[in-house]
Amino acid sequence: MQNWMKRSLLVLGVFGLCWIGAVWYWRTTTRMPDTGDLTLAMLVMPLTLIMGFVLARKTFAAPEAVTAGAGGAQAPATPELQAGRATQGSGDAHGAANVAHAAAPWMQFAVAGTALRMAHGDSPAELAAAIAEGEARLDLDPELTDLQGFPLLAGRVADIALGPLEEWLSSLQPAPRTPSAQHLRAMALGGDIAARLAAQASESGSDGVLQLIPLLPQDWPATTQVLATRWLEYSITEAGWPLEQLAVRQPAAAAHAFASAVPPAPATTLAALRAVSAQAAGADAPALNLLLACGSDIDADAVENLAVNGKLYGARNPNGRMPAEGAAGILLQSQPEAGEELRLLALHAKEDATLRELAQEALVQADGAKPAYVAADTDHRAALMSDLMQCVEAAVPGLDANTSLACVGASCGHTGAVGALAAIALAHHQAMDSSGIALALANSDPTQRYALLVGPLPAPASKAPSLS
Repeated sequence: MQNWMKRSLLVLGVFGLCWIGAVWYWRTTTRMPDTGDLTLAMLVMPLTLIMGFVLARKTFAAPEAVTAGAGGAQAPATPELQAGRATQGSGDAHGAANVAHAAAPWMQFAVAGTALRMAHGDSPAELAAAIAEGEARLDLDPELTDLQGFPLLAGRVADIALGPLEEWLSSLQPAPRTPSAQHLRAMALGGDIAARLAAQASESGSDGVLQLIPLLPQDWPATTQVLATRWLEYSITEAGWPLEQLAVRQPAAAAHAFASAVPPAPATTLAALRAVSAQAAGADAPALNLLLACGSDIDADAVENLAVNGKLYGARNPNGRMPAEGAAGILLQSQPEAGEELRLLALHAKEDATLRELAQEALVQADGAKPAYVAADTDHRAALMSDLMQCVEAAVPGLDANTSLACVGASCGHTGAVGALAAIALAHHQAMDSSGIALALANSDPTQRYALLVGPLPAPASKAPSLS
């Protein structure tokens, strides 16, 4: 039952009981109620009961950890609770790790490959062309409707091949629970990107370890995240990459299910970039890092869930999500030899800094050169779009916003980490075409705002930029 219906029934029930009780009392006592009695029984009493109920729920619905700390004894943990504790523990560990990463020097990774599949392009080149030509616009989806039956603007990817995924699922023993339609679509897209980047990794000639870092939606069930990670691993090996040279970082929500010394995968793109930068300084750093994200809201149940929770875009909710799907990935070479390849030159991220300030700090490493292209994960929300435009006007004055500015979220819908990786892929593609530098920006999540500079290796005299 929807939350608003439950609340409505509760309010009607309280008012009804109060009114019935008042009428019964007046009839049995033969009392003629005056205005004060009517106000007290018909309005004040039911509102007081409702407010008392709400306050009681907020007061006594404390987390289990607080209760255990006050009382000392603790009930046995269920598997679901253990999974939640594992997730919270990994999140705390990530928070502490991010502080350390913030002070660590930024490693200038070579970009060994990029790939994406989104609503308006199956590659960075296709998506960049569609955005530049003004063709990357969301249309009304022929199948998805809101709770009132009206069609929705959505970013659906055409021709998703579910056959290989379904065949792989049927071969597993014991047979897992079949994921929902939205999860199947996202997994199929992710497997396609994993196979493409595995092929590019093989072509790079590297014989070291390839580390897969999946960036899966945090609202997916832990079992689905485990299954999706196994599918991505299978797709990489099927594309020809040796299994013995593959390391997989499991999603944080599923880390409790694996007895492994490998740390869990970061939950966000920024955390993943920081993690691989910190890891690259170690002696056992993998030769290649594959950051891959996939997600989908193209499903009737997913749309209903968004609507019930007030997250669906509409006339009454202009800051809601436009359902979309996609997958994107970047392949980073940790310790490349000096060459002509493009690199991620500088990453700047601070919670208290504006996007403009972050971009200007990143451009300090450009030796006075101006980027010819800016790609961002910015979506349709007015505040985020204004933040981006102020950044572009201040950091890259004179940039043609019609042809040299790509807003992945506004063009393709909400895709979470996919949009952030897609922006990096677009910036890399355009920097290759122009033989210059490009900026990849992220501001769709206020807590994950960053600026990333992509371009050729600076002169040897240049100092290595730091991650701040």
